[in-house]
Amino acid sequence: MDTAYTILVAGLGSRVEDFLVPVLEAQGHVVHTAVGPTATFEALTTRFDLILVDLPSENELSSLRELRERCGCAVMAFGPARNARLLVAALEHGADDYVQRPFRTDELLARIRAQLRRVERNRAV
Repeated sequence: MDTAYTILVAGLGSRVEDFLVPVLEAQGHVVHTAVGPTATFEALTTRFDLILVDLPSENELSSLRELRERCGCAVMAFGPARNARLLVAALEHGADDYVQRPFRTDELLARIRAQLRRVERNRAV
């Protein structure tokens, strides 16, 4: 990868960053973490290219909407499988993509690259 992107891994209810951070750093990204809504919103003083946000349940959807409004970057949510209602609601509340857990690392990285291609195109404009 030629460009280093700045990514926030935000856990609104769990600690998924323990797995994701080393994987993303191995791809050459600069990775920040935040656990909980307060820490996530405080982290927005940094400019991010992408935010990966864990949605354990529908209780975090209001935070997702506010995050979308405040960040100005790509937002990918991930949450439990077999919860079509949460998947649709996350997309309706501002997520650009939704990945179901458990996810395959190669698929997650491909989806991240897809979002970052859009970031790169917007930088060129």
